[in-house]
Amino acid sequence: MRGLLNRLSSIDSSAERGLQVIEFFDQLLSHRADAEAVARATAVLSETTAGVIFDEVGEVHVVDSAGRTLDTSGPGPNVLISDVIVDNDPVGRVWLERRDVADGHEWDELITARFALTMAALYSRSYSDDTQVGLTNPELLHTLLSDHAGEAETARAARLLGFRVGQPVRVLAVHAEGRVEKILPAFRAAVAGATTGRTVAAPMTNDLAVLITAGTAPRTPTPHGIAVCVGPETAIEQCGRSWSQARRGIRFAALRADPSDWILAEDLGCVIALADLDPQEIMSLPDVRAVGELANSRSGSTDMKILDQLGRQGSLREVATALHMHHSSVAYRVDRISDLLGFDVRSSDGRYRGRTALLLWHLHAAPRTARPDTRTRSG
Repeated sequence: MRGLLNRLSSIDSSAERGLQVIEFFDQLLSHRADAEAVARATAVLSETTAGVIFDEVGEVHVVDSAGRTLDTSGPGPNVLISDVIVDNDPVGRVWLERRDVADGHEWDELITARFALTMAALYSRSYSDDTQVGLTNPELLHTLLSDHAGEAETARAARLLGFRVGQPVRVLAVHAEGRVEKILPAFRAAVAGATTGRTVAAPMTNDLAVLITAGTAPRTPTPHGIAVCVGPETAIEQCGRSWSQARRGIRFAALRADPSDWILAEDLGCVIALADLDPQEIMSLPDVRAVGELANSRSGSTDMKILDQLGRQGSLREVATALHMHHSSVAYRVDRISDLLGFDVRSSDGRYRGRTALLLWHLHAAPRTARPDTRTRSG
């Protein structure tokens, strides 16, 4: 920016200087300057106060000619103002503000026009829901969800993502084994289409993504193999807490009757604490090791379903009905399961013990393909 300013000051030709003003704003866009940086550059270029406001998302930046950010919510009385237009709709305004309009010079109108066009491009890049893939900058989400980010960093990330500070949001953890980047754009679009609130999303790993919505997070139908856990509602600048709950809750997806069902973290209650146990300690438990042996046996797939249904149903006949099996076949398999686990899974205590061992195995000992990996890349 400093180099362009020096070049502008040395140009005598009016037409050439006009072209350099245009190049000045093009360079800001090509270097991916954010709205605050563009407002600051405009203020320094025009040698007066410059401001921008995006109405829907509540983002405001006002900077004086020395590059200092001013604490004001909008334009004053003596301004040259221009609408920021995106897809034929005004989304905000930019302005140059002088103590006396008569103090303005010949470049004010061109600067204001290019300022507005640049802000329209930035708005489309940051806030439009019609981008090619429908995803947002993962670094901004990492900042917003981080336990180590400061209040100012978090608030800025929230504004850049299109949310108002203090705005209630829900955070969703979305799991799809090895293909989350492929399914995420369509899933984000489905959620955004089902709610009036702003919705952003980004992959965190190959298997796990985060989605933040200011809407009610309706239970949009999900394809087979996609699991979703919804964290509790919270203010946008505190959404790291909601993400923590959603990320822990998604690990229970493998225990759902239909893995594509949505899970509400608050519905898990105190059970969610089981996700925090030491995996090495859990894998050393005899009951959990026995469940692992059951899973790896020749009939393991069927036996694991039966063990799961034993914890859900009230009788063997109900288990048989749920699994579309004959009652005598279920009874035979239950006897074998009891022998392998070393306790009678028909009894009330045995059902509880078997269900708990199955839960712990899924959370801490199952192969990755059988449980969501919730470890995220550092931000």
